[in-house]
Amino acid sequence: MSIKWSDSLWIREQLRRKWDSGRILQSLLMPDELFPLRIPLKRPQRSEVNENFAEISRWIKSLKKQSKQETGFGYELVKKEIVHRQSGRNLLPTHALIPTMKDALRLLRKEQEGDKFLELARLIREEWPVLQEWILKHPHRVLAVGADWRGILAVLSWFFSHLRCGLYLRQLDIPGINTKFIEQRKGLLTELLNIILPEEAIDHSAPSFELRYGLQAKPVQVRLRFLDRQHYLQGISDLTIPVEQLAEFKPPASKVFITENEINGLCFPDIKEALVIFGLGYGVEVLKSVPWLKEKEIYYWGDIDTHGFAILDQVRSFLPQARSLLMNERILMSHQHLWVIEEKPSFTQLNRLTADENRLLSSLQNNTWGQGVRLEQERISFQEVKEAVERLD
Repeated sequence: MSIKWSDSLWIREQLRRKWDSGRILQSLLMPDELFPLRIPLKRPQRSEVNENFAEISRWIKSLKKQSKQETGFGYELVKKEIVHRQSGRNLLPTHALIPTMKDALRLLRKEQEGDKFLELARLIREEWPVLQEWILKHPHRVLAVGADWRGILAVLSWFFSHLRCGLYLRQLDIPGINTKFIEQRKGLLTELLNIILPEEAIDHSAPSFELRYGLQAKPVQVRLRFLDRQHYLQGISDLTIPVEQLAEFKPPASKVFITENEINGLCFPDIKEALVIFGLGYGVEVLKSVPWLKEKEIYYWGDIDTHGFAILDQVRSFLPQARSLLMNERILMSHQHLWVIEEKPSFTQLNRLTADENRLLSSLQNNTWGQGVRLEQERISFQEVKEAVERLD
């Protein structure tokens, strides 16, 4: 038989696509007009009938052998009479007809999955009828969650009964549910909680699952070092502080350096009335909630690459007085032997760079000196760092 004509495997594959799309499970839960399902067959053209008569006969016989007429389930064949002047009148299959849902599930060998889906959908809808639309939209996810649904429903009920409780995730007392169960399913729980909870119980602008639903979030920690020995706290120079407490701290410093690299922060040169904040990367956004930074001289030192300038631009969005440190063409060109490749450069438009910074960024984006040129901040000679800082003192 020619592979250009539909066989029983091809028919099953077309039906499987309906299954994969969720359409069959949707119809199983909410019966509609999906069945009987007609599937057009790839079949011989009228001009081929006489020339391939024997082959066409074998094709029809093969289709019949796997049809419901022979097996008791599956597809039926819809035929159309074709009249040919040489071969006469012939009935050719034009469609495979799947009569019922039962035929479809058995043909796909999905009877157990169908029964399981109905059982899980009933379980969910009994407790949360409002999730009916979600179930219909995501039938395969319902199946994939499987036995975990009882735990998921317990979590949903707890959140509904304890709106914006202010507890840490570890403190939630849900029988049979541990913290890890929730942490591993935050994406799914977010979708479902957004549906079942009253709108006033959800903070859609919150950056984390915990804050969105009124839990206590793990504090964001900011690490800093005092660069003036006279300002050490009882001999301590290196501190890690929750950002909320940092906002109230107000240290005695007139200059604040921000650098991404941890080692750079640890070995940053001493300078009077100054401190360095380090290790945040793109997380510098947390410093937006530290109001006293607006009153300080701010210097940002990052990698000389497209992402380094993107972070500098980000810093200036809330600290417009920030100046770059060691992020210029002279430094880049004097360290050519230490260049590496930036694998995934950023081409985001930046609006807060100086003219010189913009020119350097454009040269990097346009590969003026080579593909993806990048100078990591920790590769810059320490002598250059000291000299740059001393010029500011």
